[in-house]
Amino acid sequence: MALTFDRSILGQEFDHTVFEPVTKEDMLAYATAYGETNPIYLDEAAARSGPYGTLVAVPTFAFRLRGHHFMPKSLAQVGRAGLDAGKDVEFGEPIRPGDVLTASSTIHDIYEKTGRTGTMHFIVIRTLVTNQNGMRVAVIDQRMMFR
Repeated sequence: MALTFDRSILGQEFDHTVFEPVTKEDMLAYATAYGETNPIYLDEAAARSGPYGTLVAVPTFAFRLRGHHFMPKSLAQVGRAGLDAGKDVEFGEPIRPGDVLTASSTIHDIYEKTGRTGTMHFIVIRTLVTNQNGMRVAVIDQRMMFR
């Protein structure tokens, strides 16, 4: 079945979430749960002598952010159930304690592929994460696959 949708939804922001300031405790808890061993993410003294001169979050810390809406309400259900089809990420400025992060999500692309098991529909959700200075922290492209 061919995938039809209103292409005008591409690039339109459907979620804009401003998060509480990042705490040192959140950063350390994430690094520990992630299994990080690099002391620049775990120890303030080691971080001071590291490349940033201060404690910073593990780059993947931005993955833990969840906005208010995962998908735009206007997007009709593409299939019965979706599954994670991968992520691409571009890291920018490091995340520091006290940073106020904002995540803005858009539908970046919608496409279909036909494989040996049939047609699959893909939705690419792009989330731009910035800090309180408007500096880009991460761009995350999340692909979801629907049958």
